[in-house]
Amino acid sequence: MLKQRLLFAFPTIAVILGLAWVDDRLDIKGVALMPVLLVSLGFLCRELLDLLAAGGLHPRRSSVYLGTFLMAVCCWAICVGHYYERWYFPGMKDLDDVTWRWAAGAAMGILFTFAGGILIAFMGEMWRYKKSHTRPGSVTINLAGAVFIMGWLGLLVCFIILLRMTYGLVPLLMMIAVVKMNDSGAFLVGRVLGRHKMAPELSPKKTIEGGIGGLIFAVFTSWFCFYVFQPASAALTNWLLFGLVVALAGSLGDLAGSLIKRDVDKKDSGSLIPGFGGFLDLFDSLILAAPVAFFWWTFCVVGKNM
Repeated sequence: MLKQRLLFAFPTIAVILGLAWVDDRLDIKGVALMPVLLVSLGFLCRELLDLLAAGGLHPRRSSVYLGTFLMAVCCWAICVGHYYERWYFPGMKDLDDVTWRWAAGAAMGILFTFAGGILIAFMGEMWRYKKSHTRPGSVTINLAGAVFIMGWLGLLVCFIILLRMTYGLVPLLMMIAVVKMNDSGAFLVGRVLGRHKMAPELSPKKTIEGGIGGLIFAVFTSWFCFYVFQPASAALTNWLLFGLVVALAGSLGDLAGSLIKRDVDKKDSGSLIPGFGGFLDLFDSLILAAPVAFFWWTFCVVGKNM
């Protein structure tokens, strides 16, 4: 498994860094990275829909796809709109003012599109009920499943977009690096030193020793990234707490994914990614870490300098 993970990880890292380099040089930010995120989001929706189906929930798939994609595209489009605003009104040079306006505008857009996604879910279930007269009680359960997917994937993935569009590539890549080094550290240290199970009911292979090792890897990665790429903000509290809170959020996201899989008696969410399983197995830690990273960057890094 380790060999498979490494064979997948190195080319993937190279591709992501290459796309990030291209994205940084384009006038409209996110153009190179958004297609990758949207494709990944499609696979995430499919895998989560399949997991819910294994548990007896059958949200209308078209409604889930439409609502989830609508949130991601709307979030990105609003941020792009603010770029155009800065081009058309060159007097707006205050970076902090611009970034805060992006964050506020995108947050409003996400809430509106989330409400629209719920409306789409209701309309889809109404159409299905009209056509097939599903069994009593199934409409409510299916609606709950649709809203759950749109909230977990559509809403939280928007924070990945916000990190890139509001604060640039460095915060996004730092978040990914911290989360994935936490995962890697937990995996490696757990294999060598793991003795005490962390959450055997959810993830039998996770150990307390591995979790501590992952946090050490994450904090070191945070320190390195701050001092190399963000030296102006490389205070002890910034890099130490950023590494800890983002890594802990990533670990919680990993356990959240395991909770869903265990509930429907599945080991992995899919089999498309060698050594990892499915897209959800790769993204679950990032999905919950992204809002924590965005919050930290907004209020503890940028907010302190305003």
